[in-house]
Amino acid sequence: MDFNKIILYANILGICFTVALTYTIVVNIFVGLPVQPVAVAMLAIGYVVMIKRNTLFQELWDRWFPGRRK
Repeated sequence: MDFNKIILYANILGICFTVALTYTIVVNIFVGLPVQPVAVAMLAIGYVVMIKRNTLFQELWDRWFPGRRK
């Protein structure tokens, strides 16, 4: 398998896991279930990594919001 294809799949999974964890935490708060502090920390790290290092997210952001990022 091509290395670039593996990196693409890793970037896709990074976006999906971060969005899924956000959804899980919001639903847990809405339903009244406990939210683990580790989940909140993982969510913060996931967003930082996604915004700073995920090239797929950066490319999608530039396509959706042209001229917004410097």
